[in-house]
Amino acid sequence: MNYRLLPAWLLIIGLGSALRGAETVEIKLATIMPVGTSAHKSLMEMRAAWQKAAGPALKLTIYAGMADGEPLLVKKMRARQINAALLTAVGISEIDRSVSSLQLMPMMFRNWAEVDYVREKIHLQLESRLRAKGFEVLFWGDAGWVRYFSKEPGAFPDDFRKMKMFVLAGVPEQVDIMRQLGYQPVSLEAEQILPGLTTGMISVVPVPPFLANALQFNREAKYMLDLNWVPLVGAAVIRRDVWEKLSPALRSELKAIAEAAADRIRAQTRAEDEDAI
Repeated sequence: MNYRLLPAWLLIIGLGSALRGAETVEIKLATIMPVGTSAHKSLMEMRAAWQKAAGPALKLTIYAGMADGEPLLVKKMRARQINAALLTAVGISEIDRSVSSLQLMPMMFRNWAEVDYVREKIHLQLESRLRAKGFEVLFWGDAGWVRYFSKEPGAFPDDFRKMKMFVLAGVPEQVDIMRQLGYQPVSLEAEQILPGLTTGMISVVPVPPFLANALQFNREAKYMLDLNWVPLVGAAVIRRDVWEKLSPALRSELKAIAEAAADRIRAQTRAEDEDAI
């Protein structure tokens, strides 16, 4: 044996062992956003860009159109069944209620300029609170203005008090408030909306217009109240312990890619909302 080649052989063997031992970080990201929407397409573009940037260090799988309600998606993240999710403020509030300030205050915002301004002012504080709860924000997004779609025409509060109104399951506070105000809330999971409209279990659903079209709610609920009720605001979040398995340099690169995806999601969903109307 040529012993002068021994150091080179040892280097090759050591490098091979290091590559075999390198851990691939697996990220499973879930969302109730339907497959085929622009938001889903942007997530898939982000996935491709992440894989190109990270190589074998990362495997990102996206589960869209999840029938689970958002509170359940948060429970699954805590149970490590998934480790990331694209959520509205309803879901993120299960982690920290401060995020509800961006969505769950009806008619507080008049237009997107006001939403963007407030989010820019407080997003660092919100991210700090979520980080303290074990979650990192990948990007902030939104998906149109929630409007009321109903089976019968309605323009005034008394009109809607006569109707059975969908409320997302897992939000008992909203049910209590609506009952106190004389409304008829019906708590259902998201996948029960269309069957509920068809059977008469519910007669009105608050949802952005592009989702009403995409999920075919408008087949049954043909009337829309043209009122900006609340913006559908949310964020993509990931378990902090999973995120920190990646190197700081790679995290910085992936975060930049995610924020670029968020810019596309905001622009596309806002345009889709107007086109849907």
